[in-house]
Amino acid sequence: MDYNKALNEFTAQYYQQLASGVYNKPMEVGAEDTALVIIDAQKCVTKEYFVEGYKAMGVEVEPLLPVLNQLEENTDKSLKNIEKILLKCREKGIRPIHVRIQSLLPDAGDTGRLHASAGMFYPPGGLASQFCDEAKPLEGEIILNKTCSGICVGTPIDRILRNLHIKKTIVVGFYTDQCVSTSIRDLSDLGYEVDMIEDAMNAMSQERHDRALQGIKFIYANCENTESLLARLETL
Repeated sequence: MDYNKALNEFTAQYYQQLASGVYNKPMEVGAEDTALVIIDAQKCVTKEYFVEGYKAMGVEVEPLLPVLNQLEENTDKSLKNIEKILLKCREKGIRPIHVRIQSLLPDAGDTGRLHASAGMFYPPGGLASQFCDEAKPLEGEIILNKTCSGICVGTPIDRILRNLHIKKTIVVGFYTDQCVSTSIRDLSDLGYEVDMIEDAMNAMSQERHDRALQGIKFIYANCENTESLLARLETL
């Protein structure tokens, strides 16, 4: 008997039962107690950034274009959904909070150890830290900067949400397997209800996105798609 296969099946059933007691129905949303949290919807996730980066390193970009084109397609789909959600939340009075990776210092000297080790130095005004057109903040909307993965460790978002009497968060952004999943786990542990929109977030590859979803959906967060959320927001 293949006991690893049996354990996989047992574990799937276990988490399915566990999830039914955590998020057994869609998270209710409302303007008074819900915020939209947009994580790292910035140029560093775009094809443009990768192309410029490889050129700066002297790497021939042409052979990489097929995979970079696929990256662009996947990213653009998520960004279009983020844009739809952002517009609808604004319309319904749900406050958006924009979080991005950006240092405080021009030389990015305040970058955290993990990001520094990965060469992720994103100073103010650089291409990497610019918001994507689909998710640009309006004047007066909250913008938080971080130089690490999690928004709860890297920014004062917990205090801000509590001051705003927010108890529920809709989470979208990049990357599912890194900053998004870290942030969702932390938000959940801090006591917030979380609604993750699976087609309004993405990882560098579909495989990493799917695997990340498996580890957090319905345990740390309710999970739905953009169409489902927009239909529920329309009734507010």
